[in-house]
Amino acid sequence: MGRFGTGGWSGVLLKKEAESDRPLYEDVRARAIEFARVRVVQEPVTEYLRYELMSYRIRATMGENIEVLREPSGTPLPNGATFDFLLFDRRTALVHDYGNGPTGVQAGGWLVRDPRTVGALEERALALRAGAVPFERFLAQADF
Repeated sequence: MGRFGTGGWSGVLLKKEAESDRPLYEDVRARAIEFARVRVVQEPVTEYLRYELMSYRIRATMGENIEVLREPSGTPLPNGATFDFLLFDRRTALVHDYGNGPTGVQAGGWLVRDPRTVGALEERALALRAGAVPFERFLAQADF
C-alpha cells in the first residue's frame, strides 16, 4: 500500500481513531440499523486514497459495510452529482463543505432537514450504491 503500508504509526493511529467509534458500531448492530459507506474513487489511486483504504480495512473488521464505486478519471470530484454527505435517515442529512480552496480540507457542513433535499440525497445514495461493489471485491480487483 505505498509508503503508508498496512502498519507502522499510520496503522496504529488509524486503529486508535477507529476504536473510538466502536460504541457507534455496536449501537448500530444492536439496533439492526443499516450502516453503509459508499466511497467513489478515481484511478490512478492517490497516496491519500491508499491511506484512506487502510482505514476502511480497519473499519470493515469492526462491522462497517463499505462499498466502492469507480468514477471515470475524467470526471472531476466533487461535482454537482457526486460530493461528500452523510444520510442519517429519511429526515436528516449532513452535506460536507470543503471550501473553495485547493487544499481539500473540510471547512464545515450543512445540516439538511428539508424533505425534498433529503429525498434527493437518498436517491443519489441509492444510485451510487447500485453501481458499487463490496469493499473486499474492490480490493481484489484493484490494480495498485
